[in-house]
Amino acid sequence: MAVSKKVTIQQIAALANVSTATASRVLNQPLTVKQDTRERFFWAMRQLDYQPGQRHTPMILATFPTLVNPFYGPVIQGMQDAAKKRNYHLFLQQLEMFQDRQSYDFLLDNSIFHGIILTHPVPGMDTIEALLNKHPLVMCSQYTEHEQVPYVAIDDYSASKHAVNYLISIGKKRIAMLNAPFDFSYARFREKGFTDALKEAGLPVFPELILHVDDVDYSLAFSSMTTLLSESQKPDAIFCVSDVFASAAIKAAEHVGLTVPQDIAVMGFDNVNLSSMTVPTISTVSQPMYQLGWQSCNLLMDQLNHIPIITRRVILSTDIIVRQST
Repeated sequence: MAVSKKVTIQQIAALANVSTATASRVLNQPLTVKQDTRERFFWAMRQLDYQPGQRHTPMILATFPTLVNPFYGPVIQGMQDAAKKRNYHLFLQQLEMFQDRQSYDFLLDNSIFHGIILTHPVPGMDTIEALLNKHPLVMCSQYTEHEQVPYVAIDDYSASKHAVNYLISIGKKRIAMLNAPFDFSYARFREKGFTDALKEAGLPVFPELILHVDDVDYSLAFSSMTTLLSESQKPDAIFCVSDVFASAAIKAAEHVGLTVPQDIAVMGFDNVNLSSMTVPTISTVSQPMYQLGWQSCNLLMDQLNHIPIITRRVILSTDIIVRQST
């Protein structure tokens, strides 16, 4: 396709079949634009062979497994504030099939973005190596063993262990866990912390009480918990790896005639706004979501500006917030 020497936003908007105003919002307020519209805009950039050097403001991309999970709201706000402060454009992209190597082809075939923030696992070290050869990378809320990829996260193992120890301290002995898929590093570390806390307290680990839900989805979690709580041998507490799961657990308990926390205690994770809106309110592990986004974005921009990175492993602290559900 023949293109002009300098690609303009008007050309990209025309090819993407969106207005110039919408194109501007994709650049400056991406969360106000529908996912399919953003994807068409990115496609048009690639078709026109847009190169970052054609804009004064450099562009970075943050990819997410979903944009529905309320955990990501404060994370995105932190990234956006950090990017704006240093005059970068931040784009958001949902990679639903993040386990699929082909999902990353658009990043490997083009040079639209100066750097990438990943908030999800990447399929294999070969994919990470390929991305590193194309872009500076930072991971947010996820771990990688690749020594060249910095990350900002929490100590999921210790945070989980702390939460379960709290449940044990209030007399709970038959504790269930509602977990995410092991694709995510946090799910593996939190489950390890869960089982170690029980073993160290001399309590049994019941494999049938550890559930994995395919996605951080309220309906899926509600269905799983309703089935579990309908069994004759019920847990006396549930440790959930997200507040979305915890709210579903509370609703499932009510559905089968149990009272929270009298019959069963519920502990969440994240401390999103939802946790203080449910009835009862949710006891939870509070993690610094805004700071995860802020620091991961700054870590990427430091690389882009050739600022020496003091540490590639930034671990932020967490707290237990006790509310009505325990």
